[in-house]
Amino acid sequence: MPSYLLEIGCEEIPATFISSSAQYLKEEFNKKLENLTLSYSSIIVGGTPRRLFIYIDGLPNIQPEKVDLIMGPPASIAFNDKNELTDTAKKFATSKGISLDKLTKVSTPKGDYLQGEKLVGGGQTFDLIGSIVSDIIRNMPFPKSMKWGNNDFRFVRPIHWILSIFDNKILPFEIDGIKPSNKTFGHRFLAPAEIVISSFNDYKEKLEQSFVIIDANTRKDIVLKQIQILEKEHNINIDTSGELLDIVINLVEYPYAILGTFDKSFLELPSEVLITSMKVHQKYFPVKDNQGNLLNQFVGIANINSPGGNHFIRQGYERVLKARLNDGFFFFNNDKKVKLVDRAEALHKVTYQEKLGSIYDKMNRFKNIAIYLSNVLKLDNQDNIEKTAYLCKADLLSEMVYEFPELQGIMGSYYASFEGLNQGIIDGIKEHYQPKFAGDQIPTSIEGKIVSIADKIDTIVGVFAINMKPTGNVDPYGLRRNAIGILSIIDEANYRIDLKELILYAIKQLPTSIKVDQEVLMQDVLSFINQRFKQMLISKDIVAPDVFEAVSSISNDPIKTLNLSKSLTQAKGSKEFQIIASSFKRINNILKKNNWNNDTFKEELLENDYEKSLANLIITETISSLINREENNQALDELMKFAPIVNDFFENVMVMADDINIRENRLGLITSLRNIFFYIGDLEVIVVQ
Repeated sequence: MPSYLLEIGCEEIPATFISSSAQYLKEEFNKKLENLTLSYSSIIVGGTPRRLFIYIDGLPNIQPEKVDLIMGPPASIAFNDKNELTDTAKKFATSKGISLDKLTKVSTPKGDYLQGEKLVGGGQTFDLIGSIVSDIIRNMPFPKSMKWGNNDFRFVRPIHWILSIFDNKILPFEIDGIKPSNKTFGHRFLAPAEIVISSFNDYKEKLEQSFVIIDANTRKDIVLKQIQILEKEHNINIDTSGELLDIVINLVEYPYAILGTFDKSFLELPSEVLITSMKVHQKYFPVKDNQGNLLNQFVGIANINSPGGNHFIRQGYERVLKARLNDGFFFFNNDKKVKLVDRAEALHKVTYQEKLGSIYDKMNRFKNIAIYLSNVLKLDNQDNIEKTAYLCKADLLSEMVYEFPELQGIMGSYYASFEGLNQGIIDGIKEHYQPKFAGDQIPTSIEGKIVSIADKIDTIVGVFAINMKPTGNVDPYGLRRNAIGILSIIDEANYRIDLKELILYAIKQLPTSIKVDQEVLMQDVLSFINQRFKQMLISKDIVAPDVFEAVSSISNDPIKTLNLSKSLTQAKGSKEFQIIASSFKRINNILKKNNWNNDTFKEELLENDYEKSLANLIITETISSLINREENNQALDELMKFAPIVNDFFENVMVMADDINIRENRLGLITSLRNIFFYIGDLEVIVVQ
């Protein structure tokens, strides 16, 4: 069966764009082929710094045919008195490309109509793919794109060639004056001559002979094998953790690992500076000894295995890294000459956000929130917490952080240590940004935990207050990440915090120039955080979604919400709980219909044993006290005792009695019952099986 191979050759594509661009090609071709009813057996996509490609195998030669039924105008205007086609019917047929002999009258629920049968499909796959390729390429999305020449066409980088082969034949189209051919090009330096391609296997083999490995996983395997060889030869450990490996394999077409060194004196720098310089800025892998200590070595992945040896490449790598580390030494020594307190005071000059003031203003807000939290949690080290909050942003004005923004907090902790500050403050400064992303480490120090929560809640409240809340995928201030960070710390530390009160306190710290409805803002922020909490717990399969909604409606304490939701999730499937949940909905419907909310009732007006049994349970209930003590399983056990009594009540008692006194007494009785159920949560949202 036919196949199609497309390669877009261009100048060097940023490594982080390649995988997503290849995935776009796969998804768009799949979608458009489905629209054309063209099947295929497989799609392979990929890319290197100089090319993106897609290969589609198992295509048909001809598009399948099918009959489309197209509804026309009503029969009353499509046929005359002699049941002949009118001009209206003929115009309809012409506009739709339908033969007159394919027009019929059909009956529908709306009456008789004209219907036409049209045979569609049957096009040549070669032509159909040619009609979609140009649009797919033109509409490829990139985080950044560019124009070149005098045309308006934009792409990630200037296109130099396009390879387009359908069943060993060139499939023509045009992009920005570039017409496809059956030719590609190998490695820019080792094999720059053009290569004629006839098939996908030919494409892979000839490019590999021309020092281009088109498959990213193959490049990764090559890099890892070369690294293993270096580790064994030199008795070292090469750090390939994190995302660097995936970035590096998209920086090269023909990977070659080179072991380099730097002067041992640079090991006096903080290890984070060395690692950041190597991994983030130079894309080198750090090297450690068998005890995990950083060595004065690194591994760079070259795009070439030089015929004359890798001596000059290694020298180039070492020279660039040396310059970077020399800068680091200079910045580090300069920074230590300025006290953190002086840098903190200078934050007045740095704008955080136009409406929210300077970074110093933000620091003051979350410092107050941190003090509030330490009082609520009755923590002993309040002085450390306050000083951590005051100093934690100071390193933003250091030369080192200006050069290495990734080291915010980390450098501040080194400078705090150099000044001889308390270890709790040192750790708190370092950890207050944590967790930065899902799965990141939670702060270990109390100072780090409290200041992190305070900083993050101030960010969320402030951004919501100026109406810049996240929309879709747009979240420039990382509010979703901040919310998850707050909840993760609370969960790990088992902090008992009322989120509603915390949010209200944070709102009170906002600049007076920002006018907000505090209650509305609080509810917006609380709902936003609860949504993140719900997603966290559901993704871990800890609680049922409807259970979380039920419990979070009565609890602003994440730990209480979590624990009660766990217990309720376990109880939810029982027959007794299903009776309780159904009764709750029934009670709510009755009370809403009668606009009733009075929970008082008189025992002397109870007429039968079903009422009296229910009233006795209500009067002697212990659920509220058990919930207050967070003895949740026992509380749910008590709740289940209501199930048979409640079931009997509704089976045998008419709430809406004719006697108004009896009716109102029964309404008070079930209102009181509903209020007891509310100790568990808003059972109205529970899905009843």
